[in-house]
Amino acid sequence: MAQELPQEITAFGAEEGAVVVVDHQGQIVFMNAAAEKLFDVSLDDIGGEFVEMLVPEKLRWGHQAYRRGYLAEPNPREMDPGLDPHLERPTDNELVPISVQLEPVRVDGTLYVAAHVTPRDAD
Repeated sequence: MAQELPQEITAFGAEEGAVVVVDHQGQIVFMNAAAEKLFDVSLDDIGGEFVEMLVPEKLRWGHQAYRRGYLAEPNPREMDPGLDPHLERPTDNELVPISVQLEPVRVDGTLYVAAHVTPRDAD
């Protein structure tokens, strides 16, 4: 993926926790090393894909609606824990319980969303 990203986005590479950044269309544009480790996949493999590829398959269509709603009114918040969020690893389809803090980032009029992802204990 050869997209040139602004420094405000690449700066997430220095964070210790897992961070995935999507653009205003919901396409993955950046992952830091902690996210690559947690998801067991590299940005080279999934950059440009829609973030729904990390959502459990049975929930992907619904997640698109949530994503569009969030992008219409972006604000820093936790992704609804009542939804019992999980990620589905693309390499082995393993479901991993997670918590997600959403952070909108505007750079020169372009909206990105940084998802700060933390594994949580299975209930």
